[in-house]
Amino acid sequence: MALEELDVEGIDFATGDIPNAHRLLSTLRRRKPYAVVPFGGGRAIVLLTHELVTAAFKDEETFPAAAAHPPSGPVLGHTVQCMAGAAHRIHERLATPAFHDGLAGDYGSALFEPVAHELVDRFSRHEVDLVVEFTEQYPVLVVARMLGLPLADESVLWRWMHDLYYYPVEPDGAARASDEFGAYLREIIRRRRTRPGDDLISTLLTVDGYSDESVLAFARMLFPAAADTVMLALGNVLAALLTHPAQLAKVRRHPKTELSWAVREALRWEPPVGMLPRLCTRHTEWHGITIPAATPVVFAITSANRDPAVYPDPDAYDLDRRAMATLAFGDGAHACLGARFALAELTAGLKVLIERLPDMRLAPGADARVGSRMTPVLRGPSSLPVLLGR
Repeated sequence: MALEELDVEGIDFATGDIPNAHRLLSTLRRRKPYAVVPFGGGRAIVLLTHELVTAAFKDEETFPAAAAHPPSGPVLGHTVQCMAGAAHRIHERLATPAFHDGLAGDYGSALFEPVAHELVDRFSRHEVDLVVEFTEQYPVLVVARMLGLPLADESVLWRWMHDLYYYPVEPDGAARASDEFGAYLREIIRRRRTRPGDDLISTLLTVDGYSDESVLAFARMLFPAAADTVMLALGNVLAALLTHPAQLAKVRRHPKTELSWAVREALRWEPPVGMLPRLCTRHTEWHGITIPAATPVVFAITSANRDPAVYPDPDAYDLDRRAMATLAFGDGAHACLGARFALAELTAGLKVLIERLPDMRLAPGADARVGSRMTPVLRGPSSLPVLLGR
């Protein structure tokens, strides 16, 4: 059985940028709660409403995450993202202690803020690009130091993580980075088995049931899952504030109350993972939608987070919204286990920038537009040139 006729043509929802994405998704959502779109030479269903995306995240049987992740297996290994059922529950339970709320709080002043201050200390000009000089650096350094990796290795770590990030478009480079990073980590793991420290690798090695290869796969996953998404999310937070001066001024006046809301509202307004593809493995009738077997189904988080049925005036970036619920970290069995950790990391990075750069503003003519990064899945600004003084 074939899908319905296309609702939009000329835009590949698998590989290309989506011009005027919010306008297009809003137009499609007003017609019906889903759309049939071009996808990698075939067709896919895009779920557009908050109700449908939430339901889909919670329906692991119909849209198994494991079916969507195997292509990255040769690079990242058999990670928790690729697992289902009992295996997923066991490995998630093993990894969760590394990201519990208390640890995230401890890291705020002990790790997140010192790394952010270190990066700001490196700013040496009146104008800097916050993407190149802060958002792309900050989460990589945080993860490296969480894992207890030597400071002297941070430049090569950044290169490996950059290449892993570009796996969808440069698979050969990502495979090389994975091999090199794997050999590097195996040596680190071997040392930590005999001489543990207070780092995350040592912590994971003390958990019953976590093998060396499990630790290796988890560490490989951390960089694209933690570093890359935080990189994009922080860029989106900064893009939101820099293009909404009144909201930025509010954060500067009341940082204790407004910093966390600046982050949460930005995650709703522009989530870093905007169009998450899954696969419906069997023919089904789901919420009134006929879905043939082997049909790609895209969870349009970007659209769901601007659904006017849930968020009045959804296109506005407004700190007074005080909206706690967001699908930016997913939902259901595969919701991001590091969500609270990521929120703490984002808030700490923003806090340092607000404190250290009181006159920070967009450079004249700067393009702070948030768009697709490599594929429609990921969204963030490609640059954020700012002036730092008067």
